[in-house]
Amino acid sequence: MKAQRDTGRRAGTIELKGFNRTLAEIEWLLLVLILVYMTLPDEPVEQPLTIIAAGAAFAIFVVGFRYANLFTLPARWKLTIETWAMLGLTAIAVWYTGKVDSPLLNLFLLVVIFSALTLGKVITLLELGLITSFYLLAAHSVDGSEIFRYEIFSSLMLRFAPFVLVAYVTSLLAADLGFARAYVEQLADTDALTGLSNMRAFDQALSRHQRLAQGGDQPLSVLMIDIDNLKAINDHYGHDTGNLAIRAVANAIRDSVRGNDVVARYGGDEFIVLLPSAPETAAHRAGERILNRIAESPLEVAKAGRVGISVSIGLATLPVAAGNVEELLRNADQALYASKRAGRNRLSTFTSLAAA
Repeated sequence: MKAQRDTGRRAGTIELKGFNRTLAEIEWLLLVLILVYMTLPDEPVEQPLTIIAAGAAFAIFVVGFRYANLFTLPARWKLTIETWAMLGLTAIAVWYTGKVDSPLLNLFLLVVIFSALTLGKVITLLELGLITSFYLLAAHSVDGSEIFRYEIFSSLMLRFAPFVLVAYVTSLLAADLGFARAYVEQLADTDALTGLSNMRAFDQALSRHQRLAQGGDQPLSVLMIDIDNLKAINDHYGHDTGNLAIRAVANAIRDSVRGNDVVARYGGDEFIVLLPSAPETAAHRAGERILNRIAESPLEVAKAGRVGISVSIGLATLPVAAGNVEELLRNADQALYASKRAGRNRLSTFTSLAAA
């Protein structure tokens, strides 16, 4: 689970970088559209110098803000600040080009759609509230208190309804996309048969922990686990029973270790467990729990009754039994084969193997 969360964080960072680039293009698009509108003949524009000054200030803000954050990771609060700046520029342009009748009013949709897709419902609702307040203020500046008459107010809200609908529908789409993305990320890091992490997720977790372990700050232990005689189970009872044995072992391992330990399926009948901050004694106790739980939980096979299963385990710990993670995995594998040679259904440590 921790490996999946880390994968999600990395994917979120990549996603934010994409949103950051998209927002930059939208900002310049907004500025260009306003300037192009001002060059059109016969279009009402009051105080063009004010709009030009606001556009220049917006351009300076975008360049300065992005340059100041050039070497920092994108963050949603930064994107939020930029969308508020877009709201300010759009409000000035709309105010001086016809207020509620301005053709530029729809430029607010650029902010609404981007916020709904990237910044979440709360920010989108706040920005929609700001747009609504500005819209009512613009209407009041034209019609005064008459806007509160039913006929006028209902007409104003009818014209404003598309903004609300766009925000609502886009937020729903963003939620569906987020769910689908999370599901795909989970599939990418999960073994289909057992529900454990796959080796892709395990390697990411190993890379994350190796720096602390190699620096001597924290120990790092690995358990290599192999199901004994799985081929015989497949040959005698069928591959469905073999898959049942694999899932039973996976569940036993998962139930025998800590929540922050990383359990992955290493191969067809092999598993690997990464135990961060666990010295050899603690990892040895975890291995013993795995052996006992599996021994106490035989398979219930139709027409065959109970079928016992067992595993062999190899243990190595960094830094006492290895100098780096490559050596750590290699030594745990050697300890595993020592358990196989010694008769299976046991745990061997590389330190004991090296001493012998």
